[in-house]
This record gives sequence, structure tokens and C-alpha cells, in this order.
Amino acid sequence: MTALLALALLGAGPDGGATAFRWAVPDTVAMTRVGSEGLELAGLPMEIYAVRTRLSGEDLLRYFTRRFEEEGFFIPPRNLEIRGLKLPRVTALDPEAMVSYLVYCWPEPDGTTSAIVGAANLKGRKPRAGNGTLPVFPGASAVTSFNMEYAQGLSYRATATTAEVIDFYRATLPSGGWKEREPGAFVKDSRVLRVLAKQDKDGLGIVVLDEPDLPALTKKP
Repeated sequence: MTALLALALLGAGPDGGATAFRWAVPDTVAMTRVGSEGLELAGLPMEIYAVRTRLSGEDLLRYFTRRFEEEGFFIPPRNLEIRGLKLPRVTALDPEAMVSYLVYCWPEPDGTTSAIVGAANLKGRKPRAGNGTLPVFPGASAVTSFNMEYAQGLSYRATATTAEVIDFYRATLPSGGWKEREPGAFVKDSRVLRVLAKQDKDGLGIVVLDEPDLPALTKKP
């Protein structure tokens, strides 16, 4: 899998369009859009930018981690292993807009840092056959399913607390062979199902992701 394909599947973000998030890369030397408007990869709409900045790579990733946290985005507790991409990076998911983000970077000989930044609109990809098998909390509204090469999932809103939603999955998933590893994370056959929740003024937004359990897949015997 190439780095750009990984970008398509795991995300990276635009200056508008599917999201109101603004990149605003500090100390920018140059910023160029990759591809044309309407860029798609594996059927997933996205916007990608190549950036050169005077910030160090460490400072750049720290900056975007803080920005993503301030926006209330979900940041994985550990960096996902992306085949073909070994560079320092940060990934995030906006569970409300269903936009995923990726920033990765590398140093240049002149002391500047080059980076690829972008976002993938998960709602913009049509669900495929076989999706929609994940359980939904009773009474949920605005249910939307999506499918990517590396994961399938759904999002919805619920009139409940985060604890009540996780208790629902804790009660229903074991019958399908899932075991709870930690609150909101259930594992089965080298896969992990994550239940992500975000409370706002309109209620509780839920994202359920069924994806490879990378720690299990990469664990040495």
C-alpha cells in the first residue's frame, strides 16, 4: 500500500468542503494542493496538500495534535501502523462530521520540514454490500454506515449516556464472540471494534469502528 493510498484510507484534511477545519500551518514556506478538486482514491473523496514549513517535524505534529484535541476529534491512543508509511505522523477522526485526518512529515536538508496534510470524507463514500451488520443502540437516529478497505463502521446519535451505550455493546457483543479488552474496545479474531462517543448540545454522537487489531497482528510469537 502506498503512502497516498494509506492517506485515502486513514484520512487527512481540506481547507473547507466536507469540514470547517482550517489547516493554517505555522511558518509556511509553500503549500500546494495534490491533485485536482474532486480527488478520489478507492472511491473516497479527499483533499491533500503538500506543505513546507520552518517548524521542526516534532513541533508540527505537536501543533496538530493540540489543534485536533481542541476540536474534540478522536486521536488513537497509539499511532496506527500504515504499511508503506514509516514517517512520524498523527491521525484523528471527527466523529460528528465523519472526516478523518492524517499529517505526516520529514526533514529537509535546508532545515525546513516537508509534510503531507489532508482529510478524507468518510460519509462521501457509498456503503457497500456487507456493511450494516454492526449493532445499533436502540432508538438511535441519523444512522449512517460507511466502508473502507481497512475498516467498516457506522455513526449515529443517541439519547443516552456514554456509559449506557458502552453497556449496550458490553451486553450484545459477547454473543458474537467479541471480548472486551478495555472500556469501549472489543476484540475478536485479530479485529477490534471501537465505540467512540462525543457529547454535545444536541445529545450523544456515536461512531462504531470495526478494524484490524494491529497490536495483535504485529505481535511476535
